[in-house]
Amino acid sequence: MSSCDAAVVAPTSFDTLRLGRSAQVTVAPLLRFWDSRNIKEQGEFMGITLLFLDEQNSVIHEFIHTARLTHYRPSLRSGSIVKGSRFEVARCTNMYKITDNPFVILLE
Repeated sequence: MSSCDAAVVAPTSFDTLRLGRSAQVTVAPLLRFWDSRNIKEQGEFMGITLLFLDEQNSVIHEFIHTARLTHYRPSLRSGSIVKGSRFEVARCTNMYKITDNPFVILLE
């Protein structure tokens, strides 16, 4: 995941994402992000949850695991255009579902 110039790379439509790891790339505005904590484990920090908006005004969320935070956290800015690559697309479980999108993007 890295910031990029919106004029250089076209936005992504999330309905083109496929399950699993592949050479998929996303380009979308970062709407918001926040720390995610495990309420069952005394608030243990698990990572960061991010919300992205695609060209069709569809929202998807992404989760960045704690092991990857030092690389990504310094560049996170709400409203910035973000290019993402080298990620996994997984089905979102009902327990963690925060958007209408059936998928979640994972950086672990």
